[in-house]
Amino acid sequence: MDETERIVRQYYDDILRYFIVRTRDRTSAEDLTQETFLRWIRWGRDVCFPSEKKRRAYLYAIASNLCTDYFASHTPTEPLEEDIPAPEKDHDLSVVLEAALGRLPDAQREAAMLYYYSGFKVKEIAQIQNATVSAVKSRLKLARDSLRQILSDKEGLF
Repeated sequence: MDETERIVRQYYDDILRYFIVRTRDRTSAEDLTQETFLRWIRWGRDVCFPSEKKRRAYLYAIASNLCTDYFASHTPTEPLEEDIPAPEKDHDLSVVLEAALGRLPDAQREAAMLYYYSGFKVKEIAQIQNATVSAVKSRLKLARDSLRQILSDKEGLF
């Protein structure tokens, strides 16, 4: 297996999940995932990253930019009816959290996903979102507060 195939296999499911939660449209999420890896192959594959974390952050920065373009040119779709692929965690809890995340404003949802699901640090999220560190901290706090409120009334999720 060559390096390109390894990277795609390693990150494909995470990038797809990111797009499904962000767009709430599986077909668009699959298209955007493909485009993320095409752009990485075109512009980032030959870049020498100092660490695997930097390569991963670069992929998510591409994905974030594609989301910005997507929302600038698409009207919102109906909420996603099918299950979102859950990370390797308790599936029932993941379904509830995915539904709760879907109710957050976009910037908060993205910051929370990158921090809690993907394990990025605040500084890395700031680079991905092209925001300040304090803005990301604020988004994470607002997301936590909103999720706490949403999850305390989880019957309203479904």
